[in-house]
Amino acid sequence: MSIGPQAAGDWSQRYIFRQILAQGGMGIIYLAEDKEQQNTSCVIKQLILRPASKYEHDEFVRLFRREAEVLKFLNHPGIVRLIDSHATEDGHYFLVMDYIEGKSLDELLRLKGKFSCQSTVEIAIQCCEVLEYLHKRNPPIIYRDLKPSNLMLTPEGYIIFIDFGIARALMPNSMAATRVVSTGYSPPEQYYGKPELRSDLYALGATMGQLLTGVKPKPLSTSIPSKTNPEIMPAIDNLVTRLTATSPEDRPPSAQYVRYELYHIYKELDPDFVIPEEAKLGDWRKTNNKDIKQPMLSQWWQTLLGKITSR
Repeated sequence: MSIGPQAAGDWSQRYIFRQILAQGGMGIIYLAEDKEQQNTSCVIKQLILRPASKYEHDEFVRLFRREAEVLKFLNHPGIVRLIDSHATEDGHYFLVMDYIEGKSLDELLRLKGKFSCQSTVEIAIQCCEVLEYLHKRNPPIIYRDLKPSNLMLTPEGYIIFIDFGIARALMPNSMAATRVVSTGYSPPEQYYGKPELRSDLYALGATMGQLLTGVKPKPLSTSIPSKTNPEIMPAIDNLVTRLTATSPEDRPPSAQYVRYELYHIYKELDPDFVIPEEAKLGDWRKTNNKDIKQPMLSQWWQTLLGKITSR
């Protein structure tokens, strides 16, 4: 039995479909090889529409096209790369992306249980770097779906954001955003269709809380990980609690601010860690919104002594 979509026509002849990686109500994800790139492995996402109404059909298509449009203009080592996209005349939609070797944080939680404080901070710093990149775009992009299942961890210990289906640009005077939420990870304002940049910080905090405890976050709740795991470092517990505050005004002001704070927390966990110069400013809590050059992910990552995957 052959693997691969028959509806794609001649377009799909570029690819060798190897196996189905995942399958659900909205589509199929294939592992494939790109014949035009020396049979390099790739992932092909096919949208399968079974909507109950024309509105649902149009919404699914819009979100799928949005993912292609968002990924087309992004270039960051922590974001999956879009290779190709295709739509057929009879309504079949395909995205081709890099194959990321590794496992999602959701898979790792199921296989190995909760993460250490050090591993959680390492992951969170990388997430902040990606969020900073998105939030500093013009216009800024709100990811809106940060959660363990959308974060891949490579064997080298790098975090890759893999799903941009509901990411949206934050346009001035724009109409209310589509009310798309991930239960437990989306903040209250996202339920009302009014996400902002700090909505991504709430999702980061909810994700950190789950990594630290192994317990999925409760919907629309402030996370206090130490209630489940008393061994959690107080500084991390405090940060997660502030990140998941129900009001955006009570959360840290930016991903850059959070990254600086995480550097100082990491220094407590690993005294040999060298805090980047940008985070040593006299009072980085007051200067966090200035346009300070951000180091690439690998510059700080290579200073760490251990790998996440070895813990």
